[in-house]
Amino acid sequence: MTGALLGLQSLVQQHVIGTADAAALVDGDAAHAAQRLGIYARAYRLRLIDALADAHEKTQAYLGAERFERAALRYIDAHPPATRSLRWFGDRLADALADWLPREPAVAELARLDWALRGAFDGPDAPALDAAALAAVAPEAWGTLRLVLHPTARLLVVEHNTVAIWQALDDESDPPPLERGSRPVTWLVWRKGLQPHFRSLHPVEAELLRGALAGTGFAASCERAAALEAGDAPDELQHRIGACLRQWLEDELLSGIVVEA
Repeated sequence: MTGALLGLQSLVQQHVIGTADAAALVDGDAAHAAQRLGIYARAYRLRLIDALADAHEKTQAYLGAERFERAALRYIDAHPPATRSLRWFGDRLADALADWLPREPAVAELARLDWALRGAFDGPDAPALDAAALAAVAPEAWGTLRLVLHPTARLLVVEHNTVAIWQALDDESDPPPLERGSRPVTWLVWRKGLQPHFRSLHPVEAELLRGALAGTGFAASCERAAALEAGDAPDELQHRIGACLRQWLEDELLSGIVVEA
């Protein structure tokens, strides 16, 4: 590829993304040049809008096609693609929507849930531990081990009835009015088999999973969880932690055990 050709291609690319004017490359008057080059610029943005909508289906449904397109175009200008693959285009959309639509907090929360579910759908695979793997851990090792979660596991803190809105949109029914919950709720998003899942968490389970995602030892995570439930009897907390371990096995959420030396 000659330097001259590379320069022409670069100029057209910059025109398409809006950082240069390549009208001089096109024969004819300025209006004709703008029209012809505009075809490529519009096609580029339409493809990016489609990519954002595909990854944020419920967010688009909640906003409506026109409002979503306006937000998408604003996002394209503020955060143009930075990787070769469009898979990761949209990773900052939820934060952008939180800034742009502060009076509509469900929009940003919907976008975070949409994005987490997309990440769970096509995230990396990992083996799932079974009960025998946990049973094989020596009792003295539980003080130093770390639990490794499935790589698609994510925690989302939701302050409104956003999940009810998401579910209504998924059922193609009218979403309920936006309401702020009495307290924030942590939701787990992950993939089980080939299907993304999400469910709400008790504060103890949320703290245990937060520790696992941070690489904290299981014993230390249990101590932090115990501080949240200081009013519970020790045997009640142990029962809850045991129930969490059983649920994680059923959910195929555990993918490894690391015992620190």
